[in-house]
Amino acid sequence: MFPKFYEYKLDNGLKVLLIPIKDTKNIATSLTFNIGYLEETKKQDGIAHLTEHIISRYITNHTKIKDIKSNGEYVYTNANTNHFKTQYHIYSSTKFMNDIIDSFAKLYDFDRTDRNLFYKEMGAVIVELKQIISDKNKYIMYKNIPEMIFGKNNILVNDPISEIKNLKTITECQLIDFVKQYYNPVNSILTIVGDFNKSKTLTYIKTQFNKLDKGIVRPDRIINIPLSKNPKFTFQKTDSNLIKFHLSFVCPNINNDKSNAIILLLKKILVELNDSSILFKRLRTKLGIIYSPNIIRLINQYYGLFIINYNIEPNNYNTGLKELIEILNELKNEKIDDTLLKMAKNKVYYEIILTQNNLTPKEYLHYSSYLLHKKRELLNPLEFYNKYTKHITANDIKNWCKQILTKNNSYLSLIGVDNLKDFSIKQLKKLGNN
Repeated sequence: MFPKFYEYKLDNGLKVLLIPIKDTKNIATSLTFNIGYLEETKKQDGIAHLTEHIISRYITNHTKIKDIKSNGEYVYTNANTNHFKTQYHIYSSTKFMNDIIDSFAKLYDFDRTDRNLFYKEMGAVIVELKQIISDKNKYIMYKNIPEMIFGKNNILVNDPISEIKNLKTITECQLIDFVKQYYNPVNSILTIVGDFNKSKTLTYIKTQFNKLDKGIVRPDRIINIPLSKNPKFTFQKTDSNLIKFHLSFVCPNINNDKSNAIILLLKKILVELNDSSILFKRLRTKLGIIYSPNIIRLINQYYGLFIINYNIEPNNYNTGLKELIEILNELKNEKIDDTLLKMAKNKVYYEIILTQNNLTPKEYLHYSSYLLHKKRELLNPLEFYNKYTKHITANDIKNWCKQILTKNNSYLSLIGVDNLKDFSIKQLKKLGNN
C-alpha cells in the first residue's frame, strides 16, 4: 500500500508534508524553496546556483549534520536548483530526526560565509557551467530550446557563458542579501518521509519553525509563451557520425491532471511498449534507421515540454523525419488502436503495483513539488491512475494531439554534421495547425 500524505501549513506560512512509512528505520527529508533562476536580476545571473552550493556546504559544515558525521554515523546530503525551485536533501537514520529538523531550521539564520569556501564553490559552479557548454546535449536543453520557445531575451533563457562572466563579479554580501530576501518560511516546504511518529514530529517542527519570522512572499511569476506561426529550428554542429534529434512541443495546460495522464499514456504508446510501441515499430523495427527512441517529459507548475528524441545517421535523416511527421499526423487524425491503449494502461498499472511495494523514503520526496502546483491534487500513483489515467479514451489522446502536435508549436533542435534546416522546416510545416 502507498503511504498516506499529511499536509500542514504553519502560522508563518511554512508548508509541511509528512509521509510516514513504517519499518524502514530511516528517513529522507527535503527543504524546498519556491526560488530559482527566475528570481535573479541581470546583475545576479548565476547567484541562485551559487547559493545552492553555499547553503549546501553550510548545512554539512555548520549544523548538527557535522556532529552526526563526526561520530561516524551515516548521513548524506545533496542539493539542486532550477528555474523554479531549490531543494536541499538530508538522508539518515530515524534516530537523527530532531537533529535534521534543527539543521534545516538553522539555515534561516544564515548571515555569513567563509571567504575561501565562497570562491571554492564559485569555482565548482563555473566548472558545471563549462561542462554544459562542452556537452551539446546539455547545452540544447539549457539554452537552445528555451531560447526558441520563449525568445532570446526571456528570463527563462540561461546563457552559461554570460553566467560564468557574471559569477566572477558576485560578492558575498550579494549572496547573503539574496538568501535574506527569499529564503524564508513563507516560501518553503519541509518534507519528511520514512519511519517516524507523525504527531511527535509535527510538534517538534512547530517548536523549531514557528518562532521564525514569516518573511516576504515571493512575487507571482508571469510566464508567457509567445505565439509562433511557424516551426522553429536550432542547430549545433559536432564531429559525430550521428545526428541527435530533439523535437519539442509545449504543453501550456500542465496543471490539468487529465492532460498529464494523456502525456503519460502517449509516452508509453510511442516508446515504452517494446516492439509494440509506435516509434519502435515504425522507425526502428520497420525502417531500422533510428537508435534509442525516447520521450522526455519536463513538467513544472507553469508549462510542460513533450520532447521526442533519438539518434540517427545523416543518410537516414530525411526518411526518418518524413516517417515521424506521418506518425504525428496519424495521432492527430486517427484514434489509437484500442488494444495498444489497453496495453499502455496495463503497463502504467503494472509499474504502479511494483512501486507500491517499494517503500524507500527517497522515492517520495518529489511529492513536495505538488505543493508548488497551486491547482494540482496531491495524489499517489494509484489514486491518480484510478481518477484520471484509467478513464482516458482514444478520442482524448487524439484531441490532445490535435491541440499540441502542430507546426506553430514545434521546436526542432539538432546536433550533427550538416545543416538540415530547409528540409526540416518543410517537413514540420506538414503538421499543420489545430
